[in-house]
Amino acid sequence: MNSDCEKYGHVALRVTLGLLFLVPGLQKLMNPGMISGMLGGLGFPAPAFFAWLLLIAEIVCGAALIVGYQVKWAALPPIVVLLVAILLVHLPDPSPMKWIDVLFRLVGISGLAYLSGAGAGEWAVGK
Repeated sequence: MNSDCEKYGHVALRVTLGLLFLVPGLQKLMNPGMISGMLGGLGFPAPAFFAWLLLIAEIVCGAALIVGYQVKWAALPPIVVLLVAILLVHLPDPSPMKWIDVLFRLVGISGLAYLSGAGAGEWAVGK
């Protein structure tokens, strides 16, 4: 395998997955009540608490992934977020498009699990 691809592929994966969480997290920050209402509708206890936990996980972990800080640990909360989304949001949905959503989140889980094990790669703050 080309060593440059191996070194810099981590960077591309890390930044892309980080943006996948940071951007929606910042958008949710503009209206945390909407997230709290959605979580309450899903039956979460203490939906306001879990809404803020979700926001913090998306923003902090997304930013940490982008800059490459503590990637081994920063990848774990987004994995939990994606698993919860699969189990509580997408699988109960009766529409045929649910499988695309599930597969999309499984790709995210796979990439995050890879980064958690393999590390941040080049251009990382916390190598």
